[in-house]
Amino acid sequence: MGVDEGVPSVQVAVYPGPFDLHSDAELRQNSKSVVVPRIIQALTRPIHTTDAAVARTRDAIFTGTIDEVNRYYTDLKWSDGLAIVPPTVERIQKFLKYTDYAPDEEIAVLPSANLRATPWNIAANGVMAGCRPEHLPILIASVKAMGDPAFRLSMSGGSTHSFVHFYLVNGPLARQLQIDHGQGLIAHPTNQVIGRALSLVERNIAGFRIKETQMGTFGKPQSWVLAEDEPALVGIGWDPYHVEKGFSRDASTVAAANSTIWGQNLIPATSDPEKIMQLMAYGATRGEMFASGMIDSRKYLLVTPGVAEVLAAGGYTKTGLIEDLRRNSRRITHEWVFSKVFGSFGRVLGSFEDEFARSMRAPGAEKGKLPLWYPRFPGWEDIVTTPAVTRGRLQIIVCGDPNRNKVQTLAGGMGAAIEEIRLPATWDELMEELGYRPLREFLISN
Repeated sequence: MGVDEGVPSVQVAVYPGPFDLHSDAELRQNSKSVVVPRIIQALTRPIHTTDAAVARTRDAIFTGTIDEVNRYYTDLKWSDGLAIVPPTVERIQKFLKYTDYAPDEEIAVLPSANLRATPWNIAANGVMAGCRPEHLPILIASVKAMGDPAFRLSMSGGSTHSFVHFYLVNGPLARQLQIDHGQGLIAHPTNQVIGRALSLVERNIAGFRIKETQMGTFGKPQSWVLAEDEPALVGIGWDPYHVEKGFSRDASTVAAANSTIWGQNLIPATSDPEKIMQLMAYGATRGEMFASGMIDSRKYLLVTPGVAEVLAAGGYTKTGLIEDLRRNSRRITHEWVFSKVFGSFGRVLGSFEDEFARSMRAPGAEKGKLPLWYPRFPGWEDIVTTPAVTRGRLQIIVCGDPNRNKVQTLAGGMGAAIEEIRLPATWDELMEELGYRPLREFLISN
């Protein structure tokens, strides 16, 4: 992260252990005996910087058996440790047939390594992951979304919160390339290889390396890919995600987003749409950023088509559902402050009493709005609650097994960005050669 901010050689003084768990006496002792001497040493010793040699991207860097190639890539941290397809020049050139971008054209500059992402090196990572050449337009658009300033903060590998990145593909291209939106979803082979390719891009272009620049406490899961069930949305009269963001229904897009967890599963077991909404609100109040105290984060609710149908039949639009979820997703202010002070940023916020007094005065903290899942005991009208969902930071995505009654709550998201997928002029001819049906047959009107 220091390199990302323009500091060529960061001098580090490491505090021993998790300081949030230490007493004041331990903090003073460790700071005096360990941290201060390390600061003095870092300030007084010579600074050494090294310029790593970078091979030209089109030069052959290694030859050997498939086992030797895999060992070589893993040892250099270019691989995630799983078997790769060697990114030969010939294979990369096959990928480049599926884009009109020049091979060395800059698609994005990705933090924190601040390396240029180009069709050439994006294709190399796609080859390694096992993608097909026709996946390249999705990879390029995804990388462009990664580099969007709106998503840049989410690309911080230095975070300790084990963020998982995910990519939502909408439009006719998702259906033509069989990006899965049903049962299986992120585990479908097509979704898997594209997700793995984007994880390798994060590793090799953004520079996410475990124990160096990717500092998730419990590691970082592989990025995953999904599509929205747009045929189901047509049936219930809801707009898909990309249309809500201003794109044409027949445009193909990729949205980049993130979460701190893969999600918390809810199982609505009622045909009452209002009760389903309340259950979804219950889930939203339990999904916090960093899972303790920080409730003002982006939240994504993955809703199976069957659940969406019941909500739509009850009169809910996506917009109306989100508004009702926002009104009903509230948390007892005392509980919220407890989790903040003792779970997240207590040493920054100060005492429980001070933070509680501040939170009771905050906009949105009100009496008489206790969520319905709490019992109505004597005096409940005097309990102060705080909104758990901020306007504009909740999104509904319809996907998953149409035969199951599920809602998945993803919380802790930060930035988000969406890009239209740019196809080459010869796309239809290229796809015909591969045996695909024409893209026009996948327009939603058909």
